[in-house]
Amino acid sequence: MSVKPFQYLLFLCISLCWFSCANIMAPTGGPRDVTAPVLKKRSMADSALNFKGGSIRFEFDEFVQLRDVQNQLIVTPLLKKNPKVTVHKKRVTIEIEDSLLEPNTTYAVSMGSAIQDVRESNPYKNLSFTFSTGSYFDSLSLRGSVVEANTGRPDTSGMVVLYKASLPDSAFFKEKPLYIQKIEGGAFFFKNLPDKEFSVYVLNDQNSNLRYDQTNEKIAFYDKKVSPKDTLTVTLHSFVAQEKADSNANRRQLAKNAMTDTRNLPVSDNKENIRLNFIINADTLDKAKRTFDLYDSVVLRFDHPLKAFDESKMHLFQNEAPDSNVIVKMDSARKSLSLFTLWGEDALCKIIFKKGFAQDSAGLQANATEFYFRTKRKSEYGTLIVKCKKEGNEMLELMKNEKVIARKKVTDSLVAFPFLSPDTYLLRLLHDENNNGIWDTGSFFGEKKQPELVDLLPATITIRANWENKIDFDVNRTKKPALKK
Repeated sequence: MSVKPFQYLLFLCISLCWFSCANIMAPTGGPRDVTAPVLKKRSMADSALNFKGGSIRFEFDEFVQLRDVQNQLIVTPLLKKNPKVTVHKKRVTIEIEDSLLEPNTTYAVSMGSAIQDVRESNPYKNLSFTFSTGSYFDSLSLRGSVVEANTGRPDTSGMVVLYKASLPDSAFFKEKPLYIQKIEGGAFFFKNLPDKEFSVYVLNDQNSNLRYDQTNEKIAFYDKKVSPKDTLTVTLHSFVAQEKADSNANRRQLAKNAMTDTRNLPVSDNKENIRLNFIINADTLDKAKRTFDLYDSVVLRFDHPLKAFDESKMHLFQNEAPDSNVIVKMDSARKSLSLFTLWGEDALCKIIFKKGFAQDSAGLQANATEFYFRTKRKSEYGTLIVKCKKEGNEMLELMKNEKVIARKKVTDSLVAFPFLSPDTYLLRLLHDENNNGIWDTGSFFGEKKQPELVDLLPATITIRANWENKIDFDVNRTKKPALKK
């Protein structure tokens, strides 16, 4: 072999080695640590008796930290101030002053998810323990459920609180409770309770002061004093108390507005003069498309309260024939007009509004305009027949997308909901105690009144076009069985 080819071969080998060295990748660091710290040692055994206060230490297998201790740490019965919690390397220390403890009392301490490892913040969940300042443990318990009064669904937020039965009702908004328990999936469970009577409440504590002091906080209260020795389960119905400024008339109007499913399509006008604007609940973009419901009414909503309207300047035509049966009504707020009539199937409707058909108190007038829309056919709807037993002032409410779209008073064993668009619905039964046609909330101050109750049919109802759906709404079957001890 000549010298020159040998030099080429040597150069090629050195180049390959250099490139392979240059492509070495940095180490990835391995998989992420998802393991929670392990408790290795504790200075006091769980369920200790005759505890007189002091430090309680917990040793873990790795370095730990504390997160959100103020909200995660729960001691029941509540102390006048929270224990001092500190962390040093692998050790967590809880210091409870003896002056904070009551004699012959069982305490439960929970750290929630406050203890986490330093590297990946993996929590040591549910570090809890109990101790007694006496020679025995309180062993009674109380469990129950919380239901939203206006929906019939389990209440999954807030907490249940217990007060001494001897305290007045004002303690609910003046003092902190003795015992608190978070609601989990609509249920709660107190244990290690003494043989004493309690007042039971539900509190959705938005400002974290453990008092009912805001009108928008959801609450519930049990009508009777409860003794864990005699009572195994309780059911509470939560509600938001009605503000004093609201009247029955306002609530009826709000309920009526919630029943109108509008598309809020604006009526445009190219004129530049100032005018009284309004929106309409009809689809006027495509007059060949059947979009308007046969059971609905045309609703005009104005941006200012009206002073007057002129019915003679409103003209409705169905399939080019004038409709003389139209009834026009203005709402109590004077901001909307509703046009009622009997709609024909698959009818091309035309409404003509002449200039000044409506005006507000400032003299602004609505401009002349006209628009078209087409009604649906009966075959496009389904019907729901509900078998329901009448026991009092019951009212069936049909819901879609969390809104009540129809209400029917239970006057017979069968209640019909015709002209339903194909969709999925929910059905609930309102126990209308005062027979005013709407759900009424409760009140804690003054009369201390429970809210009206609602039973929810848990399964959704599917409505198909040109189909009749029959269901049996048996209230006793919709209710969950009582929680067992």
